[in-house]
Amino acid sequence: MFVAADVRGREHNVAARLLAELVEHAENQGIKEIFLGTTDKFLAAHRFYEKNGFTEVPKGDLPRSFPLMAVDTKFYRRRVGAA
Repeated sequence: MFVAADVRGREHNVAARLLAELVEHAENQGIKEIFLGTTDKFLAAHRFYEKNGFTEVPKGDLPRSFPLMAVDTKFYRRRVGAA
């Protein structure tokens, strides 16, 4: 997910709102975990994911169906719904 540069930052809160919608949709669909991939270079993204309940996981912990992208080197998971 990318947010246009002119609407990034806390004053717009776009990324947080998009993530909240994603989590709510996942919960409504009975999805228990959200996985994502990113690159080592997106440090602001790492902070955002970690601040929002994602934990880094090794590539080997990804589901077999995870759509790996060649550029992704760092992976995260967030549990959703009732544990």
